[in-house]
Amino acid sequence: MKNKLLKNSIIYILGDTLNKATLFLLLPILTRYLTPEDYGLISIFTVSISVFAIFTGLNIQGAINVNYFKLTKEELQVYIGNCIVLLHISTLFVFIIIGLFHSFILENLSLTIEWLFVAVLLAYGQFLTTINLILWIVEQRPKEYSIYQILQTVIITALTLFFVIVYDMKWEGQFLAITLGTLFFSIVSFIFIVKRGYLRFTINKAYIVDALKFGIPLIPHALSGVMKTGADRIIIMSILGSVATGIYTVGFQVGMVIGVLVAAFNKAWAPYLFRVLSNSPTIKDKVKIVKFSYLYFVGILIFAFLFSYISTLLIPIILGESFVSSSELIIYFAIAFAFDGMYYMVTNYLFFIKKTDVLAYVTFGVSIIHLFLLVYLIKLNGLLGAAQAGVISYAITFFLVWYLANKYYPMPWLQVISLKENNK
Repeated sequence: MKNKLLKNSIIYILGDTLNKATLFLLLPILTRYLTPEDYGLISIFTVSISVFAIFTGLNIQGAINVNYFKLTKEELQVYIGNCIVLLHISTLFVFIIIGLFHSFILENLSLTIEWLFVAVLLAYGQFLTTINLILWIVEQRPKEYSIYQILQTVIITALTLFFVIVYDMKWEGQFLAITLGTLFFSIVSFIFIVKRGYLRFTINKAYIVDALKFGIPLIPHALSGVMKTGADRIIIMSILGSVATGIYTVGFQVGMVIGVLVAAFNKAWAPYLFRVLSNSPTIKDKVKIVKFSYLYFVGILIFAFLFSYISTLLIPIILGESFVSSSELIIYFAIAFAFDGMYYMVTNYLFFIKKTDVLAYVTFGVSIIHLFLLVYLIKLNGLLGAAQAGVISYAITFFLVWYLANKYYPMPWLQVISLKENNK
């Protein structure tokens, strides 16, 4: 299991790194063709997709992840079928809401009603792709997962370059590339799900209730995530304008390298942890998990500092003069994502015991605090204030969730520290 965990972790990290590296390598090119204002609009569009995805998917994809180990293949087919039925109903509801309240929604956004509807459609498509990717994760098939994601990124990147550089379509070019690429791969994902025998449409009320019971309490949790990574763009747009939003977005994308690494590792770690916890682990097993977690905490923080230092030196060369001011934001983004990686290590326990309601209360509560921090610190320190608010929010979330995870699923966190002190 240890060898397989290491192997899968390396594949996920390499795959996600290559995937995001494509976007990172695209930055020096696009920053020469797109203005900070263009980047601001692109950022708002992607944030809109993320918000709509919460209400179209209802976070029920996580229930598929957990129930994979608890249901037979035939039962899982029906479960996924019911999840897709829920997807259609919720997406229709979101379309209706957008149609009724679009004037209010667009008041602080520089988008049109047409692009809002497209964003909802893309949120729907992303859910199908997410199911396909989740199935590869729980099957412990990191190669297929990584290749699929890289192909999707490469195609969207190629389309972006084509529309932006060849046709000089500016921000509309990237909008169109994201739309075509996302819809194409959502169709392919659906075909994969069907071909691999994971889909059967038989209405099962128990499965619908189970999926909603798992997903709906996570809506505040998911919203809190968007608030931490999306509300900042909206608030910056309203206070400092689209140019500042674009500079902030580019800095965020560079710092996101840490986020990619921690998320990639968690894809390998979570199935391994769930498997160990499902087999009634001994105290010895728990001590090993805790020791590894502490080592991870220290390692990811050190790496975040090293990464931010190197990035600060290289960014002026890579991004060009228009975006050079984004370099001073990277240290904050790197540390924030390091805390996010530590959060993954402790939140898995709450997912395992399905205490998602508790998780939702914490993360949503912190997201409200984050909004106040954003407004206050942006007015105080400008763009730096927005990045500083992110570090504070991610740190608070990690420590609170760590406390709750230990409360509902006790692990020998303090005992391991005591053992280390005694050994000294």
